[in-house]
Amino acid sequence: MPATQRALRQFIEDAGDMLGEHGLPHMAGRVVGSLLVSEPRFRSLDELAEDLGASKGSISMATQLLLRLELIEKISVPGERRHFYQIRSGVWARVFTHREAHLRRDVEVLEEGLALLEGQPIETKQRLLELLAFLDFVVEESPGFVSRWEMRRSELLDRRMMRTHREER
Repeated sequence: MPATQRALRQFIEDAGDMLGEHGLPHMAGRVVGSLLVSEPRFRSLDELAEDLGASKGSISMATQLLLRLELIEKISVPGERRHFYQIRSGVWARVFTHREAHLRRDVEVLEEGLALLEGQPIETKQRLLELLAFLDFVVEESPGFVSRWEMRRSELLDRRMMRTHREER
């Protein structure tokens, strides 16, 4: 196997591990990794199974999860009878926005825990209070974060593209 192929396979495995640390099953992370580096940008179920050396069943389960999470989308290609999958455009800001809703629910759960400690010394409540304060900060900063991303998306993407282009010369 050529070095480039080995490096691509390693990247896909690393992406699976990375996304696994964020709660996705390893195979779903590998699918995302493959779609991030595939050319063309979309792949069929059969192509993903071949690329990843996995069964079509496990790829199907992973793509169904990724579709439900709205990380990928199913597309049709003119002249093709099968469906293809690709990373959904603008997905990363949406992932963060969904995370904000989860954070608000986390705050509710932690506040319930704090209520259970009513009458306890403040030292007993310290761990919960610190986590709640941190989550308050994250929730307060989240809307600005996404809007600043949207305003600067093109600029930051262009900067990355120019840097990559310079490094490849």
